[in-house]
Amino acid sequence: MGASKLKTIHVVIIGCFACTVVIVGLYFLVIKKYNEQISILTAKYQAEEQQSLKKPQVEAQLEAARQEYRMVTWQYEKYLREKMPPLSFQDRAQGMIALWKEQAEVLGPMLQSWPAKTGVRLLSGVQVPAAVVNPNSIDVSLIRIPIGTFRVTGDFSAILSHIRSWNKFHRLVQIDPVSLTGPSPGMTAEYGLTVYIFPRGEAGPNITMAGAGEAGGGAGPAMPMAPAAAPQPSPGMPSGPINYQGVPGTPAPM
Repeated sequence: MGASKLKTIHVVIIGCFACTVVIVGLYFLVIKKYNEQISILTAKYQAEEQQSLKKPQVEAQLEAARQEYRMVTWQYEKYLREKMPPLSFQDRAQGMIALWKEQAEVLGPMLQSWPAKTGVRLLSGVQVPAAVVNPNSIDVSLIRIPIGTFRVTGDFSAILSHIRSWNKFHRLVQIDPVSLTGPSPGMTAEYGLTVYIFPRGEAGPNITMAGAGEAGGGAGPAMPMAPAAAPQPSPGMPSGPINYQGVPGTPAPM
């Protein structure tokens, strides 16, 4: 395949794959729209309750909106079950433990083994950043985990299939525009990858931090200390980025 044709290929690949985060955002927008529609129809139903001729029509519209809302909510929950780890910060201490395990033990091997399952060979290592230590500093509405650059090799058809396969990966990922070099079948694809996690439910109260209060006698603010009630990483838990080098192109131990 000539180098001149790769420019067209780039456009095709980049144009075919929208960020999966947009899909999740659309779910939020659709659910909000139906919530607002139900509220409006409920108010209309109550206002026209005495008008018996209009009541059946409004009642039917309200029930149809409720059914659509239940369907969209079911689809969204199904999507979360398929793409999200069972992570909740209603108890921040337990949420931190679950996030540590996700980033230190689960996510890396999943990413490392995925290219080989999709017909290409991984040329780069996989590096998962360590989770933060302070449970009060986490954005519990959206956790963003930048993985860095993936480099894979294979023929054009295999690379195209591999890029599409991220839609089936058991986590929500965003891939950056793909760069292709070399002729097929020894073509190399390079792209950045980010994992997104939406924790379930509302976050619980912050964990009390040791030394958070002011010292007596008008002294300055206390130095930050580790959470008094928060769990601390075990001695074997990595505190920095976790590298899953393995043997490129082969699955990491699960």
